[in-house]
Amino acid sequence: MVDKNAVTPLYVQVTNELRKEILSDKYGKSGCIGTHSSLAKRFNVSIRTIREAMQSLEKEGMVVIHQGKGTFVRRKSLVDQRHELNGIMKMLSSMEIDNDVDILAFDVIDIPTWMESDLRTQLGNQTLFIQRKIVVNKTPLCIADIYIPERFCQQIEKEDVEKKTIYRILQDKLDVKLGKGKQLIRAAGASQEIAEKIGIEPNSPVLELERRAFDSQGDLIEYMILTYEASKYCLEVELDLEKEG
Repeated sequence: MVDKNAVTPLYVQVTNELRKEILSDKYGKSGCIGTHSSLAKRFNVSIRTIREAMQSLEKEGMVVIHQGKGTFVRRKSLVDQRHELNGIMKMLSSMEIDNDVDILAFDVIDIPTWMESDLRTQLGNQTLFIQRKIVVNKTPLCIADIYIPERFCQQIEKEDVEKKTIYRILQDKLDVKLGKGKQLIRAAGASQEIAEKIGIEPNSPVLELERRAFDSQGDLIEYMILTYEASKYCLEVELDLEKEG
């Protein structure tokens, strides 16, 4: 329910609650989440508040509004609308989505041979390999394979990554000044390992977000591959048409 004494606007509270329910599959793939009047009664708010919440969810692409019939689920994707490069944990936090993090691996390993030569050089002779599984409402959302440069291997502990994002650890614990990042998004088929960990069939469609993050001096501080089951992630990009012209 909403808290009318909270600083967060009522429509944002309603939006956040319904988003959580949609992502948890409460309404199925295209179920009705209710009419404006029924939702206003449920949350004890005005029709105007519900209208604003529905418009927010519609803008995210999560619902479609049928006048006189109600609002229906459009998709259950996590919609990334941000213009800056953020980690999955920060994105979920900003959307007020509760999640659990399972640390599946935390080991110092030799640099994998499949990596490109420039990446191998930037990481060093060894890398701290961290594998996280992000779970929302008991449903696996994605797998994050994280590779940290050798110079940080002995300074990061497992309990650090259980509680904080990698960027927060680098900033707060190691006094690293964050710089820029590059991210590549591509379609792929789920490997046997990934399929088992997120509960899908091998070779099922997945989206891979490959990211290289750098400090303010341009040195690599993290290499990550974030893998989502294809329907669980959507990237929304705002274009400047004047520049395109």
